[in-house]
Amino acid sequence: MQDLNILITGGLGYLGGRVADSLKRNFPETTIILGTRRKSRDIPDWAKSFQTIHLDICDSLSIEQAVVGSDTVIHLAALNEHESIKDIEAAWKTNALGTQALLSAANRKGVQRFVYFSTFHVYGDDRETITENSPARPHHPYAATHRAAEDMIRFYQYYKNMDTLILRLSNGFGYPMDTGIDRWTLVFNDLCRQAVTSGKMVLKSSGKQYRDFVSLHDVSAAVEHFLFTIQGQWGDGLYNLGGDGSLSIAEAAKTIAKVYEKKYGKRISIEIIGKDDEGTCDPVHFNVDKLKLTGFQLTGNMEMEIEQTLSLCETFTT
Repeated sequence: MQDLNILITGGLGYLGGRVADSLKRNFPETTIILGTRRKSRDIPDWAKSFQTIHLDICDSLSIEQAVVGSDTVIHLAALNEHESIKDIEAAWKTNALGTQALLSAANRKGVQRFVYFSTFHVYGDDRETITENSPARPHHPYAATHRAAEDMIRFYQYYKNMDTLILRLSNGFGYPMDTGIDRWTLVFNDLCRQAVTSGKMVLKSSGKQYRDFVSLHDVSAAVEHFLFTIQGQWGDGLYNLGGDGSLSIAEAAKTIAKVYEKKYGKRISIEIIGKDDEGTCDPVHFNVDKLKLTGFQLTGNMEMEIEQTLSLCETFTT
């Protein structure tokens, strides 16, 4: 099997770190380069065994230098949902135009494969069964800019013969590689942090809202599945990537409480202070049959992800 040279943009981020770590453990002969805007002095300990390179997705020169020598790009660098609504212009420059600039440079430098993490938010508020054929109706800058990036990727797929893969991700959950990764507002991470630091969990919503959750273990495994197991057999290159199930926020909290009790030998309380009428309470039907037809199998790994997130949160108490 061919050893790949992989550039991961946003390589020190929440998803990028876990994908990089998994690739290194499972495919040690693969060359992995982490693209980041951080200064070298800010590189966390876990990443020091990787090659890192300065990469500003809004700077064409740094993009040009970063893609040299890579045959595969995993593109994760983007403003998150909170940053996108706060600065819409920056969201378009980073998420959409930045992706176009990266695609252009990658194509010129002979990159063969381009993996892009989009979001299930491109479907808007659709509560019916969501498949890849469901219409995209984004109404948030985060979703709209990712949808625009998808269209640019398809251009390079159809007109530049680049192997491209778009993964529309639902709600990824699991431990980050280090506590400095600023994704502690995500449901599982927030509740685990509350549990460890305060000995209780407080839900600021009714807890009845449903989400499709997928473990970061499975997210990383999906990347490896496409790059190594079915390399060159990506079909039309568009797949939903979710957990194949629906879980309410309250159920997530109860699951965390069970893992907490098993790990620490003591029970933890769950307090709900939100109103019952906050948000939709309908189950989510995010269909991943197309992904499973490629031979990929989800493992879930919820307890493992929670347990390791709790362990990481212990650093907040010291």
